[in-house]
Parts: sequence; C-alpha cells; structure tokens
Amino acid sequence: MERGSTTMRKRKDRRKDRSEIPMDAIKKQLEHVAREGGFKAALLSTEDGFAVVDIESRLDSSSLAALAGFVWEMNKDVLDLTGFKQIDQITMSGKTGDSVICQSFEVMDQPVVLIVIASVKSGYRELTDQAVEGIKRIMV
Repeated sequence: MERGSTTMRKRKDRRKDRSEIPMDAIKKQLEHVAREGGFKAALLSTEDGFAVVDIESRLDSSSLAALAGFVWEMNKDVLDLTGFKQIDQITMSGKTGDSVICQSFEVMDQPVVLIVIASVKSGYRELTDQAVEGIKRIMV
C-alpha cells in the first residue's frame, strides 16, 4: 500500500460525521466542540450580530448573535483604547465560572464571531476577586 493511500484513509476516518455542505459542516463542528467542551451554547455570528450557524440550546440564538455583534464592536474599542495590535478573544465571566467567550476571526475576508457559553475556572479570577474585596474594604 502506498504511503499516500494510508494518509487518505486516516483522513477519511477522522472525517466521519461530516458534511460537504459548508453550513452543515460548520454546525457539526460547533456541535463537536460543544460536546467536547461541555458548552451550553455555540454560535457563529456576523460582525453585525446576525446568527449564521448555531447549535440547539436553551439560549436564544438571536440574543447571542446580537451579543456577539456587540462584543465585536467592543473589541474594536478595546484595540483603540489600549493600542494593542490585535485582540481575538474576549471572555466575560461570573463568579460561578459561567463564561461568555467570543472569538473574532475572518473567513473569506468576512469578519465573524464564534460565541460559546461555557463553565471556565480561571486562575486570574481569584486574584481579581481578592483585589475587589480589598478595594471595598478600603473604600468603606
């Protein structure tokens, strides 16, 4: 058996449960990462906040897409204010670790945002919570 044939067979095995239709393939990709990451929701949105592809969840897709559009604009503002060359991900988290994660990127020169809802335990959260508590003690 030729080396190339083995590579093709491995690739074919890896690609099971895929689709040749781009939007279906994206949905399958989102479903896969949602299962792997335990995400409560996953959605691909335009920069204007319109849903392109989403997975089934209890959360409202239109609202998530609108949030993604808002985060896209916030991302641009953060770049302007900080002088950073690029920020591709913004994460908003609550004390319980529930997080909204928005990652911006381009596909075929079109800006899009991937938004997921996940539980994320962050190492920096403990430090920022400690700072907040200290500030509250100082100000009272």
